[in-house]
Amino acid sequence: MRGDKRVFLTLDGLRGIAAIMIVLFHSPALVGHLRPQSAYLSVDLFFALSGCVLEASYRDRLAAGLSTREFMLIRCIRLWPMFALSLLVGLAFALVRLWHGVGDETPWGIAAALLTGLVLLPTPAMSGKGWVVPLNAAGWSLILELVVNLLYARFWRHLTNRLLSGIVVAAGLALMAMSTHHGGIDMGSTWGSIAGGLVRVTYSFALGVLILRAYDGRVWTGWASAIPPLALIPILAMNRGGLWFDLVAALVLLPLIVWAGLRLEPGPWLGKLFRWGGLVSYALYALHGPVLKFARLEIVRHVEHSREAFLIAGLLVIAALLPICALLDRWYDAPLRRRLNATLLRPRERSIAEPAMSLP
Repeated sequence: MRGDKRVFLTLDGLRGIAAIMIVLFHSPALVGHLRPQSAYLSVDLFFALSGCVLEASYRDRLAAGLSTREFMLIRCIRLWPMFALSLLVGLAFALVRLWHGVGDETPWGIAAALLTGLVLLPTPAMSGKGWVVPLNAAGWSLILELVVNLLYARFWRHLTNRLLSGIVVAAGLALMAMSTHHGGIDMGSTWGSIAGGLVRVTYSFALGVLILRAYDGRVWTGWASAIPPLALIPILAMNRGGLWFDLVAALVLLPLIVWAGLRLEPGPWLGKLFRWGGLVSYALYALHGPVLKFARLEIVRHVEHSREAFLIAGLLVIAALLPICALLDRWYDAPLRRRLNATLLRPRERSIAEPAMSLP
């Protein structure tokens, strides 16, 4: 993750921790009591990191004339390969369920979910309980992120600090009201809560942009860089923190952790660990939902008789996802993005295509 000739490795470390925690959160049947109860707040951290990183990476390019079309094409190329792979895994799982007559999926519904997902659009639903992205429920955050990315690029020249501050205040107040009505901040994955999800991304992304603009360039290097990732863990692991904990964490604590992460950088050894965490984070976030559904199905078939064996098998599968995601990033995602860059981008655009993760 690069910006202003700096590599923000501590932010990579934050992203890696948050991705692992949300995988555990979405795997209650596999991890049991190890599930971090508040890890849905990882998404708010991802949004803030995205605002911070995109402002660092693109403010000069947008000022120099990078168009909204060019910006969005670069963003879509960055996100599409791994997300498309997740949809194919989700498709396979949906077809298995359809074959066995489990659930309420229909062939037409599955086809619609695949086609809309492959073009990075939500899937229309007949009720508010329907998933925004049925084949990969976590995809809602990527789609709403792209909506805010579009608005950011289109109106970047008008986004003064005063206007951004007003957006943050208005979105924060709206988030408080919507969370109170919803009973918590975990909104966005269903059509009934998508408005709340849009407010979440607007608040955190805009605040992330402001955090980067307020950054004075000072860096402290050393073991203190471990403090932001370590501080993140108990927040995401909080056992049923409740509405007010959600709001304090999303509105205040997580932005403060991003602010600290900008100013603290690791030494060589810890830097390698943080870099690796950032490397696997997007693949982990994009793939974990449909992959773990298959894993649970197989584990139930083979070790259902033993709760201890079930838990061990689940943790082993989650652990195996980490190196698998690293391999996919190197041998699938990066090569396919290079090919898409060469095919879809003009030479000037290729030179600024994203080399690394900007969000999960």
